[in-house]
Amino acid sequence: MITIRRAIADDAQDIGAVFDAAVREGWKYLGELAARPMFPPNEWDTLVVEHAPPNALLVAINEAHWLVGFVAVHPAEGEMYLLFVDPDHAGRGVGRTLLEAAHEVLRAAGCREAFLYTHEQNERALAVYETAGYRRDGAVRESEFRGLHLREPRLVKALR
Repeated sequence: MITIRRAIADDAQDIGAVFDAAVREGWKYLGELAARPMFPPNEWDTLVVEHAPPNALLVAINEAHWLVGFVAVHPAEGEMYLLFVDPDHAGRGVGRTLLEAAHEVLRAAGCREAFLYTHEQNERALAVYETAGYRRDGAVRESEFRGLHLREPRLVKALR
């Protein structure tokens, strides 16, 4: 049983812990960079503050009251910004539940389409998004992150 709610300040460090665990497991293609925390604790506090309405930062809470995943959306742009699930809870529908909650926030804001970017090496995420109806639209965002060149295809989905 998963409950979805808006993040509160007290969730910030648990959100960071989920991110770090998910990155260690899912972003091994980043090498040593994925093995240790990427962001200091205060950045997770900032993330929560920056996702006050009209943005949204939603958390998934399991039956033991643990934060097991999160998603961030920017309705003004129609962007799903972040989606991470604790690897110990992967494959249990947490990601799908978060994705649908994100879509509901976007629909409620009047968005007819959602988009996101994800690393082209992140095969698991690409498969999850494509299964959920997202399609690559040909756009690619390229960036440098701590000495690594990243390519992120943009995926879009019509919201009905």
